[in-house]
Amino acid sequence: MAMIAILKTSFKDFASRMFGTTCPGCLLISSSVCKNCVEQISQIESSVSSPKFHDAATRNRHTTGVSNMRTEVRPEVGPEIGHQIIVAFGYSKVVRQMILSMKYRNIRSSVSVLGVALAERITQETAISQQKIDLIAWAPTTARRKLERGHDHAEILARFVAKELQVQCRGVLRRLTDQPQTGRTRQQRLIGPRFISRPINNQCVVVIDDVVTTGTTLKRASQALYEGGAKLVICAAVASTVLWQSSIESCELAKARRLRP
Repeated sequence: MAMIAILKTSFKDFASRMFGTTCPGCLLISSSVCKNCVEQISQIESSVSSPKFHDAATRNRHTTGVSNMRTEVRPEVGPEIGHQIIVAFGYSKVVRQMILSMKYRNIRSSVSVLGVALAERITQETAISQQKIDLIAWAPTTARRKLERGHDHAEILARFVAKELQVQCRGVLRRLTDQPQTGRTRQQRLIGPRFISRPINNQCVVVIDDVVTTGTTLKRASQALYEGGAKLVICAAVASTVLWQSSIESCELAKARRLRP
């Protein structure tokens, strides 16, 4: 058995060198996420300081504009789970690199690590509220970006999470605007994209994105889902940028950037 394991490892290393596959976290030659990056991800995931919701670290000191995903469409009081964006990680250096590798280089080994973590977070929160999930959806990227990249990373994440949770996954949202959020100012981001939803018959829907910055994309997506007939929309993302300081690649609370009004 030990010899078989060694042969498998040797073959993976050989294939990595031959076909140029890399670890999505550190970009070193590897057939999948390397051991070092897996350990880093595990440490981040288990850290008590890692955010569990997008606004968890700053909601008592700042107004993020995304603390309520329901009130603009459904003003009645609902479960707490429908009022926050569930996240698996802060936007640390290794998580950021794995997301970028998935988005721009189509390195899909990121999905198995990030997707499992997000599925576990969703399971934790829905178990607390005893909320049954009927459908997994995603906030689609622009048609131009999907054509350029050949894939929609949010869809890949959503389908993986749906498989983990054993829930159906459907592309029920259509993006009406072709302007991406990446590279825009905070004020521009707050305008956000517009979506329209296919009819949803009183279902609980989890809508997924990769990174949440202002929360506007998921807010607009959830509004469209409610207008389409959803009973409850739960927003979830792999990572939150609330504590991210890109200039020093830090996710420390003491060095967190100020949220602009």
